[in-house]
Amino acid sequence: MRKDAEVLAHTLSPYLVDAAVATVRELGRVQPDTLIHGDLHARNILRADREPWLAVDPKGCAGDPAYDGGTLLKSRALALLEADDLRKTLHRTLDIFAEATELDRERVRRWAQFHAVQAAFWGRRHGFRIARSGPRLDWLTEFADRMAELLTERHMWA
Repeated sequence: MRKDAEVLAHTLSPYLVDAAVATVRELGRVQPDTLIHGDLHARNILRADREPWLAVDPKGCAGDPAYDGGTLLKSRALALLEADDLRKTLHRTLDIFAEATELDRERVRRWAQFHAVQAAFWGRRHGFRIARSGPRLDWLTEFADRMAELLTERHMWA
């Protein structure tokens, strides 16, 4: 991320990048011995008979279950683009995820912020699946920037 911040043209403040790097340094050092999904999104969550819900097609990563909160947000990006109040929608989505998974909401928020910064740089370097260049890519990249900014505002999560 620091390299991307140096070499790519971007509008992310150093504070946003620092917050994402701090998440990796602080939360990444102490990882629970837990298998996480790694690709959690609506198409990979099914109703089931043996359990009310079943997550399928896992990537099988070991790490912090809160990490998947950011994965979930990325998979909901198109729905988030249509939100009337992005701050409120992000807040509600992560609150529901944290409550349903019984995870610390601040930890979920921090990993989601990391994912948003990562997505902002990824978009600048590679584009997104639905836009590789042009005005649509610029719009999506600005959206990723905005998500990173909103997810960095700690007071919104208190």
